[in-house]
Amino acid sequence: MSEAAANRELFEEYLGDDSRRGPAPEGSFSGSAGGAQCGDLVRLSVQVSEGRIDRVRFDREGCSATAAAAAATAELAEGALVLDAARVGPGEVEAELGGLGPSHRHAAVLSADALHRALSGLSGSGHPLAEAPAEGERVLVALSGGVDSAVAALREREAGREVIAVTLKLWADQRTDGESSCCSPEAVLGARRVAHSLGIPHLTLDLEDEFRAGVVGPFLRGYAEGSTPNPCVLCNGDLRIDAMIALADRLGAEQLVTGHYARIADDGDGPLLAAAADAAKDQTYMLSGLRPGSLARLRFPLGELTKPEVREIASRARLEVAGRTESQDLCFLAGQGKREFLRRHAGLEEGA
Repeated sequence: MSEAAANRELFEEYLGDDSRRGPAPEGSFSGSAGGAQCGDLVRLSVQVSEGRIDRVRFDREGCSATAAAAAATAELAEGALVLDAARVGPGEVEAELGGLGPSHRHAAVLSADALHRALSGLSGSGHPLAEAPAEGERVLVALSGGVDSAVAALREREAGREVIAVTLKLWADQRTDGESSCCSPEAVLGARRVAHSLGIPHLTLDLEDEFRAGVVGPFLRGYAEGSTPNPCVLCNGDLRIDAMIALADRLGAEQLVTGHYARIADDGDGPLLAAAADAAKDQTYMLSGLRPGSLARLRFPLGELTKPEVREIASRARLEVAGRTESQDLCFLAGQGKREFLRRHAGLEEGA
């Protein structure tokens, strides 16, 4: 049998496999991808016990490739450790099907995304995800989809540590430039590609509701009261860092690693923030709200590097984000002026 015929036979086997098709089981975590624009839709649900996916159920609408990809993704995920399922991307789904033509590769993208959306629900549930490794050190790296966090993950992997990546979804707004935001749905997809290119499992933590209430809300109230709020200090100090440390605990990870330009010093009484080697990129101010207990769990691999050195490391490793332009906007303002944002969300004009 030729390779093409074998691949077609494998595709048809999955096309006819509805053994896991059905409604979401009680207590499962579900994710959906697709919709009206393309006409294809995949829903995938997982039940998890002791860090392993015990059961997967799916449903799908659309073309034959979507039907086959959904079944293949369910096959890949069922019985897998959560961290192994977090490594599954469109490439793995396509390989499981024996290959897909260019016009059908979207089916693998949708199915893999549905799986990761289900894992995102699991990540935010408080459910145990993995036991600590018997040997070596496991770390959780905050991966934003930019060059700095990608190099931080790369350096941790090269240091021999077991690396897991997490991306926070904090803001979704059609009027925002999601490609330049560090916490948009587009950023999640980009960060996942980077993680998988490094062979690293990727998880998403959806904190959009908490971010709106705890960061954007105070930002809007601050302007209404005539103050000049700094949402990044509040976000790092009260929301995102501690949420990721809690996730690290559920993953058996000892430390949280970020791509911030900062260093940690110890005066004998505990950890202290210290300025980064690159004064032009120092980010200690936006981390100034961190509690000592949180700071003790952090590591900053870029603290001794300059930005040009980071880009050079990314270029040598052929990371897709090596030349990516960094945004200076607040994540929820990316590509949108502050005046327009205030008008839409608080009925305010800047300077009013």
